[in-house]
Amino acid sequence: MTSAVPNVVIVQQDTPNAVNINQDSPNWVNVQQDTPSQVIIEQDAPNQVIVRTGGMASTTTVRHVHTQASPALEWTINHTLGGKPQVTVVDSADTVVVGDVTYNGTTQVILSFTAAFSGFAYLT
Repeated sequence: MTSAVPNVVIVQQDTPNAVNINQDSPNWVNVQQDTPSQVIIEQDAPNQVIVRTGGMASTTTVRHVHTQASPALEWTINHTLGGKPQVTVVDSADTVVVGDVTYNGTTQVILSFTAAFSGFAYLT
């Protein structure tokens, strides 16, 4: 694995579990499969991830943001992304929280935690 550019992570389907870190394009993540996808982490908007499908030229954002206004041990999230999206959860202080993720079909995710809290879930 060679790395010449910082803050770029490239995951390629033909080399599973290989992560290449590059240094010329800060804050850029590229997941290369049959159709390349680009995940942009913006410095001006902490905890925000923008996913563009169809390669670098596409401007379509595919993401669902769930707001959990009242503290709860379990969050039920209905979405239109289909499949099993990646889930990132943050509490009201923008601290990442880890919980159990259950996929109820292709349009619902249930998140379970050991303590009740409010915050946001980002599905991509």
